[in-house]
Amino acid sequence: MEAKTSTLVLVRSLDELFDRRQQHARDAAAGRETRVARGAYIKTPLWAQLGQRGQYLLRIRAVVATRRRSMVLSHWSAAAIHGLPVIGRWPTAVHVIVGPVSGGRSRNGVVKHALTLRDEDVVEVDGLLVTSVARTVLDMAISADPLTAVIAADRALLVDRFRRRPPLASREDLVEAWNRAMPFRGHRRAEHVIEFGETRAESPLESVSRLNMWVIGCPRPVLQQSFSDAEGYIGDTDFFWPDLQLTGEADGEIKYLDEEMRGGRSADQVVLDEKDREDRIRALRKGMTRWRWEVGVNPSALRAHLVHAGLPMGRRW
Repeated sequence: MEAKTSTLVLVRSLDELFDRRQQHARDAAAGRETRVARGAYIKTPLWAQLGQRGQYLLRIRAVVATRRRSMVLSHWSAAAIHGLPVIGRWPTAVHVIVGPVSGGRSRNGVVKHALTLRDEDVVEVDGLLVTSVARTVLDMAISADPLTAVIAADRALLVDRFRRRPPLASREDLVEAWNRAMPFRGHRRAEHVIEFGETRAESPLESVSRLNMWVIGCPRPVLQQSFSDAEGYIGDTDFFWPDLQLTGEADGEIKYLDEEMRGGRSADQVVLDEKDREDRIRALRKGMTRWRWEVGVNPSALRAHLVHAGLPMGRRW
């Protein structure tokens, strides 16, 4: 759930005759309101209804609304606006880019990055100035942990096989953003993230698992391999190792809990459909192994799981 800026109370806009800022500070201290940013409040019940990303997006809008100068949102803030996922919790600080000679300290919940931007690196989204998807992936590749960087790149590059939406960026877009930013510290790391990014990783867990497969030296899998039998199309598997005729499925909770992902089906029906799909794939004499988030995110646990499934290790990609 996302909230609109209209749900915010901005103290600089108050009519002091009827609505004093001190009262909002007292209400925040008493828990009736939540201080979203300096000079911005929201009723606590409304704040509690928002998810982590929704709260962070509202905090971003609160910071923008309480600043007199326009700002270009970047890094984690731009990722949230573009819908790029991250590992763990969203931050509380809002990230912005200032000119390399602008100076200024990071304070009051705003982190300033002194970087050079080209016109092509900035877009407008719902009235906000934001680094483009490609530039955001580049900045995350430099600043975020490797798992978050790869997840962001994969989501940007994802090609929807059902053609419901176009990719957020192409690999060419990422390379062009990289070239425009050169020279910069961390360019090798960013280059590796761009090269490693995939167009067929459909969930953060698939991205995390693939990166950790590379870390542990697991044989490189084929992504989204299609299978059919006499009844017709069965489905695509997250991972497939042709030499061993083994398929792998990274099962995140979203497959069963997210209404959009379920496509109108109940969670129980999704489980039954998955079982039928697995039975049909196994009938093709294909093995299958499944793992959840706690395994995929842990290289040691994933290694043990895949070795048990019969995969050799120590392979360079």
